[in-house]
Amino acid sequence: MPGEEFHMGELLAKPNVSLIQHLEDVTALGDEIARRLGLPEPLRVKALLACAFHDIGKAIQDFQEYIRGARRQAYPHALASLPFILLSEICVGRSYGWNWQHLEATAAVVSHHSPLGPELYKGYETPRYNPDLPQALQAVLDLLARYGVKGVPLVSGEFLKSIQPWLDNSPAALLDTSLPFGNERRSLRGILQRLPVHDFARVKAVLHLADWLASAKGSQPSVFFLADGGDRIAKHVSVMTLREFQREAANTQNDVLWLRAPTGTGKTEALLLWAGNSERILYLLPTQVTSNAMWLRLRAIYGDGAVALAHRRAGYVLRREFDEAPLEARLFGSVFARPLTVATLDQYLLAHLQGRHWEERRTLARRATVILDEIHAYEPYTLGLLLEALDRERPARLALASATLPEPLLKFFPAGLLVEAEPDLWKRQRHRLELREGSLLEEGFEAALAFAKSGKSVLVVANTVRDAQAFYHRLRDEAAWPKRELLHARFTYGDRQTKEERVGSPEPGTVFVATQVVEVSLDISYDALVTEIAPVDALVQRMGRVNRRGEQEPAPVVVYRQWSEGFERVYGRELLAWSLEILEGLPNTLTDSDFAQATHALYERVAATEEWRQELEEGRKTLTEVQGILGCYTIDLSDEEMRERFTARRGMVSVEVLPTQFVEEAYRLVETDQGWRLPELMVPVPIHWLRHKEFFDPIEKLRCFRTNLPYDSECGLQAPGEEAEVD
Repeated sequence: MPGEEFHMGELLAKPNVSLIQHLEDVTALGDEIARRLGLPEPLRVKALLACAFHDIGKAIQDFQEYIRGARRQAYPHALASLPFILLSEICVGRSYGWNWQHLEATAAVVSHHSPLGPELYKGYETPRYNPDLPQALQAVLDLLARYGVKGVPLVSGEFLKSIQPWLDNSPAALLDTSLPFGNERRSLRGILQRLPVHDFARVKAVLHLADWLASAKGSQPSVFFLADGGDRIAKHVSVMTLREFQREAANTQNDVLWLRAPTGTGKTEALLLWAGNSERILYLLPTQVTSNAMWLRLRAIYGDGAVALAHRRAGYVLRREFDEAPLEARLFGSVFARPLTVATLDQYLLAHLQGRHWEERRTLARRATVILDEIHAYEPYTLGLLLEALDRERPARLALASATLPEPLLKFFPAGLLVEAEPDLWKRQRHRLELREGSLLEEGFEAALAFAKSGKSVLVVANTVRDAQAFYHRLRDEAAWPKRELLHARFTYGDRQTKEERVGSPEPGTVFVATQVVEVSLDISYDALVTEIAPVDALVQRMGRVNRRGEQEPAPVVVYRQWSEGFERVYGRELLAWSLEILEGLPNTLTDSDFAQATHALYERVAATEEWRQELEEGRKTLTEVQGILGCYTIDLSDEEMRERFTARRGMVSVEVLPTQFVEEAYRLVETDQGWRLPELMVPVPIHWLRHKEFFDPIEKLRCFRTNLPYDSECGLQAPGEEAEVD
């Protein structure tokens, strides 16, 4: 079939979909999406241009051969579309009196399949355009005329005559053509990089969303917006007696809300009542586990189709939940396109660091009601990234929420109305605090066993993985205690999920040994806590996993004063000493108000330190520098320097490795089209572990590192050398 010429009626965009029909569908959808997203008229017109011309490059010989199965690979049709969208945008800009160098539609079209970047499409030759191109082009011009777009030549022959010099050469060369720009000359590529970022992002977002909707067949732009959010949450709370603070949140019209309420008093309902009839909601949480739980919870309120999940493992979770999650469920979720998206904060921040699909994420987030729950849970570097992102692109509405919500932290955020749970709710007494001399591994071991023997379920929290493993080994090997569990970050995803399910309903006498992964991740409630000293805010979170709902007498919380040298290196002696001093000033029987005041006292000291402020400013500086360097480009993760900046957490860069005993199973999964299950076999480790080359080697076929470090499902991965990881 190569070399055969196809006619107008045979030009295809997709199998069984004509090119013209697809362009008409995408343009109609794009027009409505642009209006719903409130694009100003210049950008709406540019979005229409992008939608109408984005696939005109499919009117080339080798794409038509490819779509019919006669070729394995086609010339990039986005590149073949470049001359057409460029000339049309220049003409339209002049007709409307706009700056012709603002080429947002051109940038959107050329990058709609490959991210905009310095090497995009370099080296490509001139494509072979199909003889039916003039008829296809005329159909596009007629389409734009129907939408009232001015300035584009109305006759394809006239258009082709104007564009012919560009068609005689490679469109890739056009990208590197020098053009006048103010008092200097820049390549077209350079002009596209330095477009107004928000304008480019909005035009590209409309194009992508419309194109994806058209491919989904039958979906309408309404799938991106909540039509009855207020009614849904009203129905949900109709069976409850609303608390005073929930009613206050529901009635406030403030666009920035600060909400402080103890765990288990209905904080989530208050936030959703405040969000009310918002057309779009983005609910951000610290961890994948908390995001998964909230995703399930909100689906029950708003319906499965309205709520999406976005985090690093969301694709796996969706596949496991729905067996075969449809493309739009995975894609729309990953770009924040569903009306209500539950995501980790990392996903929001990585969008601002310009990871893939940043244009859609940031455009849709700016139009959303953004809820930042558990805001206390982040390190200063992450907060710095967040604060800079909010300063640069404030969402339509913003809520900050936490059970403690320290005021020294709030002063860094946009000013808001503080809604606080009523005084009676803060008087709840759930814990009885006892500070003891000694260490967790020695004296704490005996205390935990004593609680377990008395029939209590016991949560033991160590500050490092190494200490948690050592405690567990004593429990197993020395005490032979049968009811035991161990959880930390160095388990495979599959083993960790199994363990999280098991520890949710502890039997009397269970000893659950964990690291700080439990602090904001698991909705569990134990009878007693045994832990070593840690920063006050971390200890408050640990206590929140004991007698969680306050339905029992105050539960014993035993904190050992001695900390390990490895933990001191992470947090610093001063912070741990301050935390110990604050704890010593607390009453033995604690109220929820005591928790909030203790956290406030710690932040008051910490946020005033030079080190904390430097970390905060480093986060701000990183986001500013990354966005300044990239302009409209997507970050290139093959660039080592940029890759090091592409993280939402300081010191938390990790890679996933495959323990040697699972290599054969991993190959079997790939060979049987079950590659989506590979996360079940992978263990996250700090990237700096890879310097121990004797323990790691790459497996190119699986795109991961294999490790020969000892692993078992009971104790997890053993660290190399003297590594002692905190999580």
